[in-house]
Amino acid sequence: MRRLLICLSLCCSFNAVAELTLESPRVRAMPPSVSNTAAFFTVHNSGQQDIRLTSVSTPAASNSEFHRHAMSDSGVMSMSRVHFIDIKAGQSFEFNSGGHHIMLMGLHQPLRPGERIQLILQDNNKIQYPFEVPVMSIMAAQQLEKNNHPHH
Repeated sequence: MRRLLICLSLCCSFNAVAELTLESPRVRAMPPSVSNTAAFFTVHNSGQQDIRLTSVSTPAASNSEFHRHAMSDSGVMSMSRVHFIDIKAGQSFEFNSGGHHIMLMGLHQPLRPGERIQLILQDNNKIQYPFEVPVMSIMAAQQLEKNNHPHH
């Protein structure tokens, strides 16, 4: 009985360490001639420890990276790669249009609205968090963003 309790406590404490969930996930459908797209969502860390995401991948594209848009001092908007994303325990991080987002580059085939792709987030401990993310038209994705941020 004691072994069972120790095993259960270890299992339960491991599950409470890193709990990631996605809110409003979406990947933008692009015209067939465009081989890159972006994914957006809010990721929640309901666990008891901070998580550092270090990579992202998908079977739908050759390469996936964390990116962000930033305004330079001269007023020029640019996009650059981000090598990790920190999500504090009990906090959230937003990947959105015009800010941090996930670039999917070298799509293997055009993504159509209504399809779903797998997106795999990985942390610095090599733990993978797989999610199914719906593909949406740009208009549907913009409407979803507007509904999630009505004050913008």
